[in-house]
Amino acid sequence: MTILNHIDYLKEYKDKTSDMQIPKDLLTFYTSLFTIQYQATNYFSSLIHNSTIVVDTTHYPMVSPQTFTFTDAVISYIQSLYNEIATCITSFHKNYSFAALLQNLEKDPDLYTEILSKLLVKDDTLQAIAHSNAIDTEELVFISMNVYKPLFVALRTTAITQPTFADHTDAWCPFCGFLPDMAKIVESKNSKRILHCALCECEWEYNRVKCVSCGNENSATLGYYSYEPDEKYRFDYCDTCNVYIKTLRIPKQYDESRFDLTVENIITTFLDASALQMGYNRL
Repeated sequence: MTILNHIDYLKEYKDKTSDMQIPKDLLTFYTSLFTIQYQATNYFSSLIHNSTIVVDTTHYPMVSPQTFTFTDAVISYIQSLYNEIATCITSFHKNYSFAALLQNLEKDPDLYTEILSKLLVKDDTLQAIAHSNAIDTEELVFISMNVYKPLFVALRTTAITQPTFADHTDAWCPFCGFLPDMAKIVESKNSKRILHCALCECEWEYNRVKCVSCGNENSATLGYYSYEPDEKYRFDYCDTCNVYIKTLRIPKQYDESRFDLTVENIITTFLDASALQMGYNRL
């Protein structure tokens, strides 16, 4: 699945589900957000050759924050995207305000690449950037991830036509270096475990018996909790670091391409609630 499929997948979920597991207004919000990102992905694809973000397929991650420089056209579009997504978010979260951030981004074009660079390396100074723009760190991460997601999806799909990450064994994304938001276990592929990047939506294989956070491989301190009404949903947890990751187990009779992990991550808040209640934290 790619960003281009999210709207249809979400609509299918909305149409076939009578007992909604997440509020209808949240589904409406994500439908609007995905529509914006769909258009942005197409536009970024046309600007890729001018972005001067170097994609080096000889090492991981394939993109490095040190190489980021944006043309005026790319900066202008990112600026408009921040404004559009901020409006989308505040229409759902009425108490949010991105006014200071939007003003500072307009004044300082370097802030665009600074936020992106800090985001990719999970730098603690994101907190300082957030506070200086009168928002919480989580709010800064959420809006920035959704602004830059179309760019990185466009970069990845343009640079890599047939991805092969067989020699990549880490939990961070081999393309952009970001963290996974969800995993899947594909029974038709010998029950391989595959991680899904929260930013560029890249997928890569990862050890079945290994924590995605601390790397713990002791099976005695690793486990999973299945959702009884539908056991293809579960979360895997680690008792060493108390971190969990939501996982979709795809039975052999299903084609894995029919499942969209970006959307599944949104509609499986019931797994997050259970994990948090049991004392585990999200990656």
